[in-house]
Amino acid sequence: MSKKGESRPGLFGSVNHYDEHGKKTGHSDPGLFGGYNHYDSNGHKTGHSDPTLFGGYNHYDAHGKKTGHSDPGLFGSYSHKDSSGKRTGSSDPNLLGGYSHSDSQGCYVATCVYGSYDCPQVWTLRRFRDNILAKTRPGRWFIYAYYAVSPGIVKWFGGTPWFRSMWRGVLNPIVAKLQQNGIEDTPYNDRDWRESNRLQHNIYGGETDGTDD
Repeated sequence: MSKKGESRPGLFGSVNHYDEHGKKTGHSDPGLFGGYNHYDSNGHKTGHSDPTLFGGYNHYDAHGKKTGHSDPGLFGSYSHKDSSGKRTGSSDPNLLGGYSHSDSQGCYVATCVYGSYDCPQVWTLRRFRDNILAKTRPGRWFIYAYYAVSPGIVKWFGGTPWFRSMWRGVLNPIVAKLQQNGIEDTPYNDRDWRESNRLQHNIYGGETDGTDD
């Protein structure tokens, strides 16, 4: 599975993986006892993933060495980490099935409009996401809905001038207002808002994050 790109459902429960340019990088077949066996584009086995008790997956290379794990989020998303616990990316469900993969935490439309994930406007929007939106339940629902819809929108329309022009007209005043309210536009490292702010449920189904208004 590529860190960037997408995965699409195949036949008999298999999943095909593609990079950000649409080139097939491999596939995953369901295992006998759950999980998946992973193969590269030449059909060589590269590893496997086993399900965890809480809906995630542990990942292993072809020699059985653990390489990381994926934790479930809301709306079927996953947050990926390497064997040391460092975040490596995320996967968000597409509207028509499959997943879009990112080695960051998103901002798909904004990145398309401004040309980079690391630029002043997107730094401002990422701070707003992590430090304000992610603090409340409605804000988190908006983030997850945005990540579910925007990859497909960018895929189909992101290369058109009218799309970038339209969204620049929407985003520019928002960014300006945020900056006027003190949200900086300097270089920024993402916070793992999925871990610190997502809705978490105990065994009785109660919310435990304590951050909601």
